[in-house]
Amino acid sequence: MSVELITSWGKYDKSLRRIMSLASQSLCVFDDDLARLKFEDAERAESLRAFLGAGGQRNAHIVVKNAAPLRRDSPRLMKLLGDYPHRLSIFECPEHLAALADALFIADDRHALIRFSRDHARARVIIDDAPQCAPYLHRFAEIVKEGGEQICATTLGL
Repeated sequence: MSVELITSWGKYDKSLRRIMSLASQSLCVFDDDLARLKFEDAERAESLRAFLGAGGQRNAHIVVKNAAPLRRDSPRLMKLLGDYPHRLSIFECPEHLAALADALFIADDRHALIRFSRDHARARVIIDDAPQCAPYLHRFAEIVKEGGEQICATTLGL
């Protein structure tokens, strides 16, 4: 069990990679637009594909504040959404939540990367500590309860 505070984008990215590698069951993500998480990088997209495709009951639930960049600039993530619609869900949160400044990246209910501000790398890294992650899981559940628009891999229409 460990908890660490970080203040640089390099350490933030390294911590994100570490938590992704530890994920074996679930990912819960709340972020502005996923740009800082770099899911469009080939390596990061492949890590997410490997996670989703490994079998079992693995799932990833993502909530973004602004889905426009995701729809416009994220073909790899949209492909994953199309390939794993039963394991990956992405929602755009209601407008009244867009002012929230923090970001959450939680794996398996016991590893987390919590960024306190959208503009700074200040974050808390939690490794293998479910009690420390519990308040952030509760926060994520409250955000999800607010609803939002589901993002689909394909455009529906006539």
